[in-house]
Amino acid sequence: MSKLRSWLESRNTADKAVILLMIQGYFLLTLACLFILVLPFSQSQVTPFIDHLFFAVSIVSTTGLAPGDFSSTYNLFGQIMSLIFIQMGGVGYMALSSFVILKQSKRLPSLPARLLRLEFNLPERYPLVAFIYSVVIFTVLIEIIGAVLLYIGFQQAGVSDPIWQAIFHSISAFCTAGFSLFSDSMVGFQDNALITNTIVGLSLLGSIGFIVLLDFWFKLIGKRKRITLTSRIILFCTVLFPSLAAIMVFISDTTLRGMGWEGVQLAIFQSISAHTTVGFNNHDISQISVAGQFVMILLMVIGASPSGTGGGIKTTTVSALIAVLLSILKRKRHVTFFNREIPASNIYLAMSSAIFYGFILLVGTWILLMIDGSTLGLTPLLFEAASALSTVGISTGITGDLSVWAKVVICVLMFIGRLGVLTFGLALLSKAPLLRIKPQSEDIAI
Repeated sequence: MSKLRSWLESRNTADKAVILLMIQGYFLLTLACLFILVLPFSQSQVTPFIDHLFFAVSIVSTTGLAPGDFSSTYNLFGQIMSLIFIQMGGVGYMALSSFVILKQSKRLPSLPARLLRLEFNLPERYPLVAFIYSVVIFTVLIEIIGAVLLYIGFQQAGVSDPIWQAIFHSISAFCTAGFSLFSDSMVGFQDNALITNTIVGLSLLGSIGFIVLLDFWFKLIGKRKRITLTSRIILFCTVLFPSLAAIMVFISDTTLRGMGWEGVQLAIFQSISAHTTVGFNNHDISQISVAGQFVMILLMVIGASPSGTGGGIKTTTVSALIAVLLSILKRKRHVTFFNREIPASNIYLAMSSAIFYGFILLVGTWILLMIDGSTLGLTPLLFEAASALSTVGISTGITGDLSVWAKVVICVLMFIGRLGVLTFGLALLSKAPLLRIKPQSEDIAI
């Protein structure tokens, strides 16, 4: 451990170096997962190398897209190792390693501190040590409670190996990975309230982020009088976006409308699944109308919240953009949300993240259309690209039908989605000197 601390303290902590080190970390984690998956004693059946690569990227990025049946492809050993990588990919390998470092000494080197702030999008003054401990403690407690509830549900449903099924699906749900040991995901349990509600609860707790969980804990023990603005925005968006999307999906689909209240429940589950980026489905996505799929694409693009286990451009980014629009329409001099001013730097980051996400999504979809567009069509490929880039994992059922190069493109999108589009974009830029002289301003037509 002392050698690890010495290595960390000797590393360059410049912005560019930290970003590249984070990318290298997830790349090596993906390679390690791939190495385990290609071992013969991890597999239940012979699988092409491209599918092993696809599974490895999907596991580490906690996406859940699968080119085949996961439970049929890998045996118990392969499933256990996959679950370990899901945990590291979902909670963040730096959070776990930083926890180990803090248990050995009370001080965290500057490099892992910078990596953690980058990985979880934490404010500069946020209490880092408390955050690290909260990540580990909340993860363990929530996943244990989820596993107990799922065990009861699976046992009552007569599922074989209910203990392993409960552990696997609890971790997969909280890490918003979406991997299931059932070939039809959660379709077989759409009428089981205990199982579906537990999955929804786990995915929501994972997606709202550890900032919210820590804020509520501080308020509970009296350390804070109220939760932060970030937590209020996250909770507001977590209720608003899936609720509106569920209504729109239900209205858009004649089959769901014909099912009455059961159709409403299915629409709610799928909307929460898309919003939290957990990726489980209890209804055949390919059977949902194109209008309903379009709503789900929008919800996947928005994604979960910062400092959590989900993907997407994040709820706080969307709320910042909405705040800009409302401030312009109301002719305000400052951008505010909940009567609190949002710093200009955050506005710039939100706009940059949204624009760059849109650019990558469009380019990725365009490449997929050039490769498989003639056989698979626009809507399924756009759905697949959005699901990959937002690390969601729900699909219209075309993942296994993708050609080799299309699978490579999806792998790239999943990897970028796990890093965060803005982090990936910053890694592409060379270090530019700060402008010492204010550039001359000139008005343009908007």
